Amino acid sequence: MAIIGFNIKKILVERKKLVRGEVKVNTRMNITDVKKQSVKITKGKDVLSFSFDFAIFYKGVADHIGSVADIIFEGNVLFLADPKDTTKILDAWKKKEIPEDIKIRVLNTILSKCNIKALVLEEDMGLPSHIPLPKFQPKSKSKEKPAKKK
Repeated sequence: MAIIGFNIKKILVERKKLVRGEVKVNTRMNITDVKKQSVKITKGKDVLSFSFDFAIFYKGVADHIGSVADIIFEGNVLFLADPKDTTKILDAWKKKEIPEDIKIRVLNTILSKCNIKALVLEEDMGLPSHIPLPKFQPKSKSKEKPAKKK
């Protein structure tokens, strides 16, 4: 079983206000639907489409600022499955559950693809990064070796 496709159907980026001061960033990710899809090149295997939404919300920390910006992705991840597993996955989805091993693979795919696209959009829109990026720091003076006494 493997991820065989990733498709984005919708991207919404909206900066409502200029970013000033401290901003709180929240993310939300949901699998909204799971369906069997017909794909002719996968003989003997089934393709499941996991529809998702991934959103990043920026809110000013001061009470009067409110919502600053939103980035929202909608799309689907295509997953190649054995026919015997397809029934198990679709039955679990009727209870809004997904087997843990498959869920982790699908969610990690969504995170890796959407986070990269979001970083570019944030740069274009003048928004702070929703994930911490590595930065160089000056050397701390306390870590310097003490001078030798003579």
